[in-house]
Amino acid sequence: MRILISNDDGIDGAGLAALAEIAVTMGEVLVVAPDRQKSASSHSISIRSRLYAEEVNLFIPGVRAFQISGTPVDCVKWACVHLAPFDLMLSGINEGANLAADVLYSGTVAAAGEAALQGVPSIALSLCGPPYDFSSAAERVLPVLNTLAKEGFPRDSFLNINIPSEESRGSEFFITELGARSYRDSFVQKEDDAGRTYYRYTGEEVEETFGDRKDVLAVRDGYISVTPMRYQFTHSDWFTRLTRSLESSDA
Repeated sequence: MRILISNDDGIDGAGLAALAEIAVTMGEVLVVAPDRQKSASSHSISIRSRLYAEEVNLFIPGVRAFQISGTPVDCVKWACVHLAPFDLMLSGINEGANLAADVLYSGTVAAAGEAALQGVPSIALSLCGPPYDFSSAAERVLPVLNTLAKEGFPRDSFLNINIPSEESRGSEFFITELGARSYRDSFVQKEDDAGRTYYRYTGEEVEETFGDRKDVLAVRDGYISVTPMRYQFTHSDWFTRLTRSLESSDA
C-alpha cells in the first residue's frame, strides 16, 4: 500500500511525524507537506505565486518527504501529479480539533478532501487538546486506521477523525455526523513597529448543538469520532422546493 501524508501545521509538525511513524507499519509512506504553518487555509490553492518543492529528511526510516511552498491542497495536487499512484491519503495529525463547522476552515480537512476529489481514499486526523500527546494519539488511532483502510470509500468521499486528548476509551470509535457550533467573533487591535494598526482574530465558542451521533458529543464522551464527509453542497430539499415553486410559476 502506498500512503500519502500531508497536513496544515507544516513539514516540521509533531503530529505529522507521529502519523508517519505509525503509517510505515501499513505500507510505503511519502510525505508532502507545506514548508510552514498553513492552518485555516481551507481549500485554497496557489495560482499567483511560484511553488517550490524540496526533498527533506524527516529522519524516519523508509519515509521519503517533500516540503512545498504552498497550501495543503497544493501539496496534495503536486503529489498526485508527481508521485502517484496512492492507495490511501492521511492528513494530520492536526494540533487541535476539527469538529462541526471547523471543517470549513481547516487545511487538514481540505487536504483529505482534495485527495478524495483526486480519487484517493483519504482520512483527516485531528487531536483535540491541549495537551497534545501526538505519539499516544497515533498509537490509539492505528487500529482504527487499519480497520478503515479495508473499507471501500465511495467516490469523492473521505473521513474526518477527531481524537480525544484523554484516553478514557482507548481506541474505541463512534461513527458520527458533523455537529453545529457558533462563535462570538472578536478582533484584538494592536500596533506594529511602524505604528500601523492591525488586528488579530479570536473566536470564542458560545454554543454547541448536540445529538445522538454528533462529533462534538462523541469526543466529549471519550470516543474517537469518525465522520463520513463529501463535497456535495447542493441543498436537495430546497432544490426540489425551488424547482416546484419557481418553474411552476413560469408555466
